[in-house]
Amino acid sequence: MSSVAQESPRSALFISECDWLYQDFSCREPGSCVLASPGYPGLYPPNRQCKYLITTSSIHTQVHITFTALLLPHNHCSTDYIAVYQGSTPSSHLLVTLCGNRKTPLQYSGPNLLLEFSSGPPVPPYDYNGFLASLEFVEKSSSTESSNIIPIKTTEPGVMSKSVDGTSAPRHVTTKPGCDIIYSGNDTRSGHFNSRSLSWRPSCSMTFIGRPTDIVHVSLFNYMLRAPSCQSVVEIYDGPAEEGVKPSKRLCSPLTKHARDPSGRFLEQQTFVSSDNMLILVLRRLGPPASSTETNAEFLDGAFLFHDEQVDGTLQPDTLCDVDYYGLSSPLEGRISNPGTQHLFWNIEGALRCSQKFIPAANQSVTITVSTLARLSPDPHCHTQCGDGGCHCVANLLPLSQMDHLLLVTDSGQAVSCLCGDFQQQWLPVSLRSWSPLKVVYSVAHYSWNMKGFVFKATYTFNNDAVCGQSVIMQPSGEIMSRNVSSVSMTLNYYFHQECTWLLDSRVERQLTVQLATHQNRPCTAWNVSVHAYEENRIDGVGQLLHTFCPRDHTKEYSPPWRVNTVLLRLKAMTRTLPQYAIRWNSQIVRANTRVSGPTISPVHSA
Repeated sequence: MSSVAQESPRSALFISECDWLYQDFSCREPGSCVLASPGYPGLYPPNRQCKYLITTSSIHTQVHITFTALLLPHNHCSTDYIAVYQGSTPSSHLLVTLCGNRKTPLQYSGPNLLLEFSSGPPVPPYDYNGFLASLEFVEKSSSTESSNIIPIKTTEPGVMSKSVDGTSAPRHVTTKPGCDIIYSGNDTRSGHFNSRSLSWRPSCSMTFIGRPTDIVHVSLFNYMLRAPSCQSVVEIYDGPAEEGVKPSKRLCSPLTKHARDPSGRFLEQQTFVSSDNMLILVLRRLGPPASSTETNAEFLDGAFLFHDEQVDGTLQPDTLCDVDYYGLSSPLEGRISNPGTQHLFWNIEGALRCSQKFIPAANQSVTITVSTLARLSPDPHCHTQCGDGGCHCVANLLPLSQMDHLLLVTDSGQAVSCLCGDFQQQWLPVSLRSWSPLKVVYSVAHYSWNMKGFVFKATYTFNNDAVCGQSVIMQPSGEIMSRNVSSVSMTLNYYFHQECTWLLDSRVERQLTVQLATHQNRPCTAWNVSVHAYEENRIDGVGQLLHTFCPRDHTKEYSPPWRVNTVLLRLKAMTRTLPQYAIRWNSQIVRANTRVSGPTISPVHSA
């Protein structure tokens, strides 16, 4: 255990005998954080691996490590070394390895850095005492989005001026420029903001103005409001911050939020979403900081995202990345890709699950085609099997939720296609055409900003074909014929998913006979037509199963019980070959004898 670390109890959090956690908000004072090998300045113990996890709470923070002493055995770099990883585990990306006495200064960004110290067997002359290093967290002076920030220079209350996209942009009024800024959706789609990079003023505003079809998604990472009794506030406005308009949310001092908890884990995001294309943050402070150091300044930082609901789907409430596409209002075709690359995901660590749902209209189908799949972890616990019934993930020992995968699932939760593990690029494209809603679910078991997970690209198309849906038929007899919408250009892994229903409701007493005919010789698992009693209390109307037609029956009839005048037919298919069938039904209707005639002559009289 490091004696130096023991002398600075605020510098690091003791995790185990040889593991330490260093957090930026605990190391603000110069010289408050040091790293040292076990036992330093004495000899370090042999055959030991120690980990020093360094975490930041802001995208603007850089980690500076300066080695003041380093003495490890020469020519023993495979056993005695210092390895630095861009992440929180040794499986993260390796940045640099130090050995011998090469004291190289290190500068890296977060959010996580892992320094691993390894020692091997004792080496003569037995005087190697390891390392001593100072750790400093430095705020970057410039923002990665600096070219997209427009300072506001207003001197009169109530001034309205034009933003970069030509719309009328309300601006928080100050008497001096330098603390009010605009982020335009025309110039940048995602980024970070930080009030500490601006000149100090009692009141600062950050205005986010998107394109006409945008909404604004903001996540607050860190803030510090030190004044008593709500004398410093953060106000969030859903739209223009005009005189008399109340903020949709108000954060009152004293209040502090860090992106991480004391153990180094990221806390749950605090997010706000606009109802239109504008959102404004206003930071009002009681007075200037007592000193120029960061520890005394009230501040606010976080990330933003402009989300185009016309192109990128309708963002679902209380979610980070779940969106819906509607066949009646979304573009008839478009592209989708993996989420997780926008700055809003900076403080996400752990399992990430995002869904993109496609909802065709009553006369539509939707086609999803996965064309690119890269960096999918070759997990030995999961492999992909593609056959006539689609591509499926076969998990071994571990549940699927603990492995990276791309899943296509129905509204009812049925997995109709899944890609994981050893899936190969040459098996692409994989296409699925469905006449009912589909979700594309992107799942990364261990997401972090440095290791963002696998990449996928896909296209979608809403097809106006009226082949399948939910129909109500009142005629006592009739015929339903399948339609062929197949194409000669379809690839090997092109699948059809159908869930169609026909409600036969003649509202008269009858003996119903239903016949199905097909020339296809397919198993019942590929597709089938089932006959159900109608259950009006259920949303889908599917009641008790009465009979099932399978394609290998070729031609078959079924008659439900007498006087059953309403039945529901349901087609279910998941196959490479589009079902071809003819469904016919007819009714034998019994009518009462209502003929008027005279009295019947008695048999006795007739005799």
